[in-house]
Amino acid sequence: MNRRQRMIASILLAVTALVLLISAFNPGILERKQKPSDITIQVILRSSEGDYWQNVMLGAQAAVKEFGITMYTTASYDETDADGQMQAARQALATKPDAIVLAASDDVIFAPFLKEAAERHIPVIAIDSVLTSGKTRSYIGMDNYEAGGQALRELADQLGRQGDIAIIAHAAGGINGRLRAQGILDAASRYPNIRIVDQVTCSGDQDICSQTVAEELHKRHLDGIIALNTEASIGTAMELRNEQAGNRVKLVGFDSSPELLELLQENQLQKLIVQNPFSMGYLGMKYAMEAALGHKVPSRVEIQNKLIDKKNMFWKDNQKLLFPVVQ
Repeated sequence: MNRRQRMIASILLAVTALVLLISAFNPGILERKQKPSDITIQVILRSSEGDYWQNVMLGAQAAVKEFGITMYTTASYDETDADGQMQAARQALATKPDAIVLAASDDVIFAPFLKEAAERHIPVIAIDSVLTSGKTRSYIGMDNYEAGGQALRELADQLGRQGDIAIIAHAAGGINGRLRAQGILDAASRYPNIRIVDQVTCSGDQDICSQTVAEELHKRHLDGIIALNTEASIGTAMELRNEQAGNRVKLVGFDSSPELLELLQENQLQKLIVQNPFSMGYLGMKYAMEAALGHKVPSRVEIQNKLIDKKNMFWKDNQKLLFPVVQ
């Protein structure tokens, strides 16, 4: 072997050693997929029920159709079943997906899962609920704290900046609900004549939410209510209709559904803060694919919400938001 051949052999040996060293610190690097059709993404949702989550899935399916990626989905029936969702997430890790899209129902409980995903070099894209207990590659969703403040300001305007109000959450402990409630409380501190007289929770069942609101209305005088998600908003609006109190008690709700839009037209509530779950599902899949391919993705994608009322709900752009359809 001449000097030139020895030099080439030394270079090849050094390159091989460098690749092995890099792969030791990042085992997934040698297995990184090269094209979207090679990618498998596991989607873990809080629920399979309701228009909101169905619209998230419509967006995810649009990404599957566009990019040719493979998607598997798991979702709880009960949105508050954090333990069940955590178990499903653990099982998803065992299938070795290239990336995971996660809409978590709790923050702290997912810390071990996020740690294990990081150790396995599986990128996690959080949608709908921001996670602080571990590392995620990106968060896609609205600013729930700011949305809470927006809801309080809208209700304050409806009440002429004075009155007694209650907050109706659909369940204790939800990430988004806590952020929205804190946003409401902080915004209320700037309105000296707005008094938050109670915060109550109801289950994901609309009838139980209605019963909770009925008890609240009979227990105290209320001028306004902020309901923090779809079920709480429907249950509250339905009870206001039952009590014939829709004109007297002003309601600002979150999210949308055919029932809520009908109740909005009936003046049983005044405003809805509506997200874009279709975009959330689509972008979650898109960025999960890009992360799996080794591309850099934004750490936060804030999806702007819209304030829907009886006047603007039939605007063309708002119709696309309220009734998304995969083309």
